[in-house]
Amino acid sequence: MNETVGKFKAKVAARRYRHPSKALRVIAIAGPYGKTTTAFLLSEILQEAGHSVLVLTNQGCKLNGEVLDERYDERAGSIQRLFSLGRKKKVDFAIMEVSQAVLDSHVLMTTTLEMSIITASSSEASALYEQPVAYTVVPSGVDMSVAGVAPHQAISFGEDDTAEARIKSTKLYRKGTEIELVIDHQTTLSLATFLIGRANSYNIAAAVAAAYVLGVSIESFEEGVARLEYVPGNFEYLPLDRLYSVVVDGAHDARSLELVVVDAKKLAKRRLLVVADETIPEQHYPVIKANSSAFTAVGAHDAPGINAASDIQTATEVVLRGAKQEDIVLFVGSDFAERKSEHLSNAQQLVEGAGE
Repeated sequence: MNETVGKFKAKVAARRYRHPSKALRVIAIAGPYGKTTTAFLLSEILQEAGHSVLVLTNQGCKLNGEVLDERYDERAGSIQRLFSLGRKKKVDFAIMEVSQAVLDSHVLMTTTLEMSIITASSSEASALYEQPVAYTVVPSGVDMSVAGVAPHQAISFGEDDTAEARIKSTKLYRKGTEIELVIDHQTTLSLATFLIGRANSYNIAAAVAAAYVLGVSIESFEEGVARLEYVPGNFEYLPLDRLYSVVVDGAHDARSLELVVVDAKKLAKRRLLVVADETIPEQHYPVIKANSSAFTAVGAHDAPGINAASDIQTATEVVLRGAKQEDIVLFVGSDFAERKSEHLSNAQQLVEGAGE
């Protein structure tokens, strides 16, 4: 779409719905990974504190935890219509993911933002830095001068000692994760989540940091984090009656993929068998090979340590034939995590279709 036309359509959409974001406290989240989980975690914390929350993500929209049937296609008109619904329902907060499609819609130029949350560096994150906000949440180590706010309006999260929401320790379990988090260098929180893996400790740290800056009571953090039981494609154990476990994760960025594969290796009682779809770049193969007992890659060429498969169905059949008791079979990539029908991921449909 022509940029001038796009901006005109964004302005028209905002006028049509009478600039609904002005009546909401809008929080925008950008980054190459963790956006959806961070959005849902923050929503649960805010709800635990008694707030009404609208969440807009590429995995659907929720109003106070209830899935909306409203169509959301990341265009300006769709976003403004949902903001208008939030205003009608008198919600306190609206949390939205910022994807490239959202940027291309130019909706941010007509949206009043209260806070930005950056999960990690990306082109979308860089664009969000340029938007005026009252507060921002950033990974530790980010130069605050690029964030566009005063130091007292920003809070950082991460594992190093400078982080204001510091991940002190993470314990992995097959059914969840325990995290010790230090807020503002003085308050230690013990948080437990049904979400699995160290990647989720970062998502939790970002969500807690945001809630802290927004003035949410610390007493709401523990229960709020525990409320979120499941995010599709986030280290998702498939409900299958097999001797081995099957997990699907949509990770495809280098850092998130490394965390997922390394954690899966730690949790595997026997072997870790990894299948990567074509959204996983070849430069990420070494970390998978180093942490798996067997590695099958869709669209790859034959190479030492890699079982090449022509398509995701063939890859699925190959890995399941070799799976044994107490193995973990890990499907990684956006294609495997995508849901097209019956609310099942492609990975689950392929595994069920392959049978035993």
